Amino acid sequence: MDYYTLALIIFAAYWLFVILLNYRGVLARHGISAYGPILMLRTTQGLRLLDKLAQPKRFWRVFANIGIPLTVIAMFFMLAILLVGDVRVIVTQPAPTALNAPQNVLLLPGINQFIPLTWGLIGLIVTLVVHELSHAILSRVADIKVRSLGILVALIPIGAFAEPDESQLLGIDAKPGDKIATRPERLRVFSAGITANFAVALIAFMLLFGPVLSSITSVQGLGVVSVVSGSPAEKAGLQPGMAVYQIDSAKISNQGDFQAFMNTTHQGQIVTVKATDQGVSRSFVAVLDKNPNYDKGFLGIQGESAAELLSYLKSIPASLNTLQGWAALVGLPFFFGGFTGAIAHLYQPAGWAAPLGNTFFWIANTLLWVGWINFWVGLFNCLPAVPLDGGHIFRELFKSLAEKFLRNAKDQERVTSALVTTLGVVILSSFLIVIVGPYVFGSL
Repeated sequence: MDYYTLALIIFAAYWLFVILLNYRGVLARHGISAYGPILMLRTTQGLRLLDKLAQPKRFWRVFANIGIPLTVIAMFFMLAILLVGDVRVIVTQPAPTALNAPQNVLLLPGINQFIPLTWGLIGLIVTLVVHELSHAILSRVADIKVRSLGILVALIPIGAFAEPDESQLLGIDAKPGDKIATRPERLRVFSAGITANFAVALIAFMLLFGPVLSSITSVQGLGVVSVVSGSPAEKAGLQPGMAVYQIDSAKISNQGDFQAFMNTTHQGQIVTVKATDQGVSRSFVAVLDKNPNYDKGFLGIQGESAAELLSYLKSIPASLNTLQGWAALVGLPFFFGGFTGAIAHLYQPAGWAAPLGNTFFWIANTLLWVGWINFWVGLFNCLPAVPLDGGHIFRELFKSLAEKFLRNAKDQERVTSALVTTLGVVILSSFLIVIVGPYVFGSL
């Protein structure tokens, strides 16, 4: 049984259990709402804390006001990325790969193969809590009642929420004399979550690319990432996590050195491989096989220069004045998933971080995933599609523009709703093209 089949069986069993509990009224008795397989777990605990957190009202207003133009800029940035992605899928018709697999579009740990379960869950939980808590705080800053706080669960936590009083926030079913938020107050509430995600991402990345990466050193040589089963390397005893620094008399520092040496070999040649294994130097004797694609020897390792990768990671902040730099940050998990598995053996903490040992890599991995997931969730929520925050912000801003040119309130609402709905359909269609396109166009 493969992983996805097992995951579907477990999820189906969970969903049936939810249906049973909902049918018997168990969920309702505990204040839990079920929407299909998604559970809304509410609590009123922490509402008093919100009032205390919202006390520096001037600070929070300035904080959220900064987020409004940031959201608008990111809104057009994300819309452009989505439309460019559609054009690329239609024009180049890429074949399905792991990079465009449907499950890898979602930022869900355990579903997205590029997001590790442990670090991904830590990053996702921090992201959701920060996002929704910020909405709740700015609601209280505007004296809007928050009915409850909670999380969304579909076997694993997939979201968090705060429930401001809609009659006060949006004026829905408001009674005469009720407090109704002004447009600036609504904009601040909607932008707060995005701004908080960007702020957390900035702090996490500053720590990661600053004192953390500068306190990590790499082993010398070519790090062994994987070993081909049954290959000469495996038979000789080479394992992932080791670092090859010499083969016969040839010094090996990176993939280029390794490839240059292998180009001089042949089937049956006996080579002596020197590698470090967790800091200990060892020698291995291997009898090369024939390379399946070329007339030369084959050892059977996939390697990566730990020093080159670390140097590249450290260079990302300085390259953010270019599109390539932002592309590297956006696509970080696709070429570097953190200091985990075999790759962790290729690095070690140095200087002030040395006494922490491997615990230091927990800090590095946490900062990586907290920063990246906050960054992406913030960007995603900037899209001008309701119910995303960006959709609400776009609606408020466009309606304020419509009010300047249209006198009739019904016309203002009609034009605004038509544009917001159209944008929502365009964005949803764009996502479908990006997700399904490789399976449709790639097979033509």
